[in-house]
Formats: sequence, C-alpha cells, structure tokens
Amino acid sequence: MKDFHLRFCLDKRGWYTGFLDLLEEGSVEDSPTVGGAYVLGTADGTMLTYPWGESPIFYIGRADNLRKRLFDHRKYTIGAEEDHERLNWWPRYQYGAAFGADCAYYSRHGQENPQNIEALLVEQFYLTFGSIPVANAQWPKKIKPTQK
Repeated sequence: MKDFHLRFCLDKRGWYTGFLDLLEEGSVEDSPTVGGAYVLGTADGTMLTYPWGESPIFYIGRADNLRKRLFDHRKYTIGAEEDHERLNWWPRYQYGAAFGADCAYYSRHGQENPQNIEALLVEQFYLTFGSIPVANAQWPKKIKPTQK
C-alpha cells in the first residue's frame, strides 16, 4: 500500500498521522496510545477488485488505543501466517498473512471519537470503490445503508 492508495480519505481532516509495515519487527512500538482509526492494505502490491476499481485496502478499523490494537493485529496476523488452515481466523488476519499488511493510522484530535473517524474512512472508501473493504464484517453503525 502506498500513499496514493489512501487518496479516498484525504479530506478536511487531513492525511494519516502514521504509516507502518505491521509485520516488521518493532514497527508498532512508536504508534500512539490514543484512540483513532486505521487502514490495513496489502504490503506486496496485490490489488483487490471492488465494483468501481481496485485497491490494496482490505480492512478499516478503530481503536481506543491504537498501539494496543495494532499489536493485536500483528500478533493474530502472524498467527494466521504460521497456521493458515485454522478455521477461526478473521478474514483481516488471513489477508494480512497472505499479502502482508501495511497500516496507515489516524490519531484522534482533541475529543474526536474513533468511531466517527472509522465511519468517515469507510464511507469515503465506499463512495470511491462501491463497497466496504473486503475484510470488514459490517458497516459502522453511523452509516449503515438502508433499503428503500
């Protein structure tokens, strides 16, 4: 995943506050302990097909403590890599195990709510690619679409 793959979420809020290779030893230690949201994408250049285009992004999530959550992603992705046939790995870990996992994170500013940051990122992804990321299990509650 490269900077330009994140163009869908460049808005009034600004650009991401950090970028790392999730599977690189020691990469998560410098991430912030504040809340925020994050985007996971393939590290090996694999592009995933969505209705309106291709993107390496496979998951968008949120956390009250970014460092702790990214450590968890790292641990479970490595676990899925080492035992990929285990049946209970979430897709976000399987994608990271198969294609590597780059991560861009968005620290909250002031009293900003991590749920709102995640909802904005997912909504912008949907408006750009016609779908939520493939490894997201559901829409954030604030923007879940309704049938007419």
